[in-house]
Formats: sequence, structure tokens, C-alpha cells
Amino acid sequence: MMRLLRIKIILIAIFCIVGAGWVYPGGIEKRFNGKGKLTYKVYFNGLPAGSLEWEYLGKEKLGDKEAEVVGLNSCTKIFKFFNMQGDERVFLDSSTYLPLKVERDIVCFGKRELIEEIYNQDEGYVEVSNSRLKDIKCFRQDKPIHNILALLYFFPEGVKLEKGKQIYFNLPTRTVKVKVASERMLSTRRGKRPVYLLVGRGGKRFNLWLDKEERLPLRVDFLLPLGKISIVKRD
Repeated sequence: MMRLLRIKIILIAIFCIVGAGWVYPGGIEKRFNGKGKLTYKVYFNGLPAGSLEWEYLGKEKLGDKEAEVVGLNSCTKIFKFFNMQGDERVFLDSSTYLPLKVERDIVCFGKRELIEEIYNQDEGYVEVSNSRLKDIKCFRQDKPIHNILALLYFFPEGVKLEKGKQIYFNLPTRTVKVKVASERMLSTRRGKRPVYLLVGRGGKRFNLWLDKEERLPLRVDFLLPLGKISIVKRD
């Protein structure tokens, strides 16, 4: 019991230290480099399977907080067993860049779902409502709580990345462990780019190639029992 308590205290301390240093100089908008959109191609086992497009939508007020809003449009068709289209809006706190709300309008297997996630970062829980299931679920989690989409595509700039270092992130239903595996060069259409290779565990395994200069993902691989889904940034 005492050992578990010590581990929990250590993890909370790590979250506080890491979370306190997250910054996006110039805000989320600057992450788009004036282009307005970030586009990624999706592949399944090397075959084209769709696309993802992030768009900066400006700022909105959520109660007493100001939020940076980013939109995600996705269209993936992986043979007949995983076809999904969706429009999502992710609201990130302008001061901490932690998620406050996520609105999801998706069509999966021909069925439309409207999903809303409300993140209460102060109290440490997430409320998820689903129009198709007509229910509301509440998930309690250690603070701070992340959204996987925002975490992968807007990796916190203030997190210090060192080879062999492990970083822990709380998602609504699980904790993800990310390890800095190596620093290397990645071949892109613009030539070779220096990247961090991050290996993630938690629910699904993933590899993330993070641009060392821009801190934007150049490639993400999700490793599934049926194969590999790759998400590659377009220049």
C-alpha cells in the first residue's frame, strides 16, 4: 500500500513539473506557420487510406476562460472494416493549452454520432455525452487531463525531451507512457529533417516522429493487430 502511494505521489509530481512548463510561443495560431491548415495523409499497411486536416479557427470564450479552437476534418477508408468521416473541434485553454472541450460530429460504419467531451481540469474529470447512445458518462482522472488528438498533433513545446526519458500523460480513461527512443534524421519531400522518435504505450501502441525545430509531428504510426496505420504530414 505504501509503495503504491509513493508511486502515485511521484507521478503527480512529474505531471506538475512537466505541466508547469508547457508553452506555445505566440499561441496555437503560430504553430500553423501562417498556412492556416496542417494536412496529413493516412496509409494502412502502406496503401493510401484517407486524409486528416487541421485548421486554426481562432479564439472563443468558454465561461470565464479563453480557448484556442482548432478543427479536425478526417476521412479514412480502410477497406470495409474501418471507414470514418468526421468534423471535430478541440478547445484548448489559451493559458495552459490543456483541453476544455471537444465536439465531435463523426460517421463511423454508416452511423452518425454527435459526441461532446467537457474537461473539468480543476476537479479532475471528463463528462462525455453521446447522441446515439443517449447517455452521459463521467470519467475521473489524475490532473492534468489530455485529449489524444491535441496531444499527438500539438505536442507541448515546453516538455524537455531526452533520450531514454519517459513522460506520462493522462487521458480520460487511461494513462499514456511516452518514451524518447532516439534522435535521428527523417527523409521528407523537403529533404532530411532532424526528429525525435517517441514510442508510446497505453491502449494502442504508437510511434511518433516529432520535428525537433517545429515540434510538429511529421509521422505517426499506430500499431494494430490487423496492421499499421500511418499518418504522414504533407509539405
